[in-house]
Amino acid sequence: MNKKVIALLTAAAATLALSVQAFAYYPGGSVQYHDTDPEPNYEVEITSEDKIVWTVAACLQESNPQSQALKLIAEELAEKTNGNFTWDIFFNSELGSESEAVELVRNNTAQFVTSNVTVMSPYVDGYSVFAFPYLFHSEEDLLTYLQDGAKAKELYQELEDTANLVTLGFNCTGTRCLSTKGVPVGKSPADFNGVKIRSMEAQVWQNVISCLGATPVPVAYTELYTALQTGVVQGQDNPIANTVDGKFYEVLDTFYENDHAILISGYYTNSETWNALPDDYKALFEELMQKYMGDYYHEEILKFREECKKTVEEAGVTIVPQSELDMDAFYASADEMIEREYMGDEKYAAFVEDVKATFGY
Repeated sequence: MNKKVIALLTAAAATLALSVQAFAYYPGGSVQYHDTDPEPNYEVEITSEDKIVWTVAACLQESNPQSQALKLIAEELAEKTNGNFTWDIFFNSELGSESEAVELVRNNTAQFVTSNVTVMSPYVDGYSVFAFPYLFHSEEDLLTYLQDGAKAKELYQELEDTANLVTLGFNCTGTRCLSTKGVPVGKSPADFNGVKIRSMEAQVWQNVISCLGATPVPVAYTELYTALQTGVVQGQDNPIANTVDGKFYEVLDTFYENDHAILISGYYTNSETWNALPDDYKALFEELMQKYMGDYYHEEILKFREECKKTVEEAGVTIVPQSELDMDAFYASADEMIEREYMGDEKYAAFVEDVKATFGY
């Protein structure tokens, strides 16, 4: 074989490898933890003729990438089941808040809900661990753990046993980031000593702000813009999408991409609904969850975040990337807080230790 042919074959192999990598599944999307459930399968032969309608409670606006993914799943389910498995989707919390919608699904009044995973804490306290700062150092690590982690699957089974909720999948909706007004640009928690940062009321979120080096000041979300404008607080820790949606960038001058808390949406149905679904419908549904809530959503949310970042930059806000921050100092401060406040509780300690062992943090 001459050198030219070898070069062409090598180039073709490299192109194929890049193509495979480009279309590889992004972690998240669907989750399987029942041994009796079928494997996800887009090409499954649909033989069932069961007429099934799910009421879907979506808590974001219809234009959001998450909501668009739900619509695409519904369209393909209807098409590939010959119109037998259909969804009636209600957007923008039309059926109630996340907590209220979860209760509708628990009672089988609705059959599918989107919800931040920490909403599950009242049913299974272990879900509070996902509010811990820097528990995971990247969205990919977090989604890999949620999809494949043995201890994560124990949580899903406990939630099902306790609250009648079946976990169907996850994705990341954004990361909470520090942003400030009138404060010198900082690099580590020590630089934010005494800086007043808006916090939610819950103690765990006040602990998060404290580990960033700042002083937490509880302020209602609806009052945050005025609080920033008048100096009641000198900063906030919302994701960039919320910073744009609430127009907070108008009263901020610096945004840090420190990503201290990753926001996770979970997708749930109830046990009776899931058990009544034919296996061919389940196999198709699980594959569509991965296709749209995993791969499609990941691509769309990245575009959405870039658009938000552009809006913030064009408003004159300085964006400080992680490469300019002392991330080891942020990780160490978070570890110290978690050790002090939570590692005395076995249920939290077991998860924290498992995550660290899994990813070598």
